[in-house]
Amino acid sequence: MKKIALIISMVAFFSLQGFSQAGTFSYGFKFGPTFDWASSTSTAANNKGVRTGFSLGGIIDHYFTNHIAFSTGLNFNYWRGNYQFTDIRTVDDFLEEVRIDAVNRQVRASYFEVPLKVKVKAEIVDGWKGFAEAGVGLSLNTKDLTKDSYQFYWVKSEDVFYTNAYFYEYRWFQAALNFGLGAEYQINKKFGVFAQLSFNHALTNTFTKEIEQLTGSNLKTNFIGIEVGIML
Repeated sequence: MKKIALIISMVAFFSLQGFSQAGTFSYGFKFGPTFDWASSTSTAANNKGVRTGFSLGGIIDHYFTNHIAFSTGLNFNYWRGNYQFTDIRTVDDFLEEVRIDAVNRQVRASYFEVPLKVKVKAEIVDGWKGFAEAGVGLSLNTKDLTKDSYQFYWVKSEDVFYTNAYFYEYRWFQAALNFGLGAEYQINKKFGVFAQLSFNHALTNTFTKEIEQLTGSNLKTNFIGIEVGIML
């Protein structure tokens, strides 16, 4: 938590420095596919593959020098994961509250995210600029759909669906590290296009405290995005 607080404090410092000086604003829109997976430091949860999702969002950049900006906006991230974890389940009328060590889950989750990043941009050749950005993203989980299957001795459960599991299993809030690296081509003084490779890694446990205490599981969402967009 100290590391998270330090990162947020640094981003806030740079953003306040940026808004305290005269500068220009740039606005944009981006979208693209993401490659999603889960990670865990617990043996009670592990990733079972990479799935594809997508991300889109609006961008607001405030430049307080010619090359440095505070970047924010609003993103919509559609994350799809595939992982295995330990859970407490009611298997049947005779086996209530049983610990199942291998629940296979596919999940589709929707997040609205506010990024808080510092962007550094530099000239490459005429009309082309390279940029790098780093900071944090603060997200709200708005909806999810999970599909579970497991085998417990004689009981086999397949295609069990849950909606809005964040009321019990998932946290509604998430903080994540955000990184980006890309290039922008300035078509004219008012319009440019860009492409970037982005990386998003959750800092907070996706599972709630109840799930973490019951099963010992922790889970972090991750994705790599390939995004294109426009800047005005």
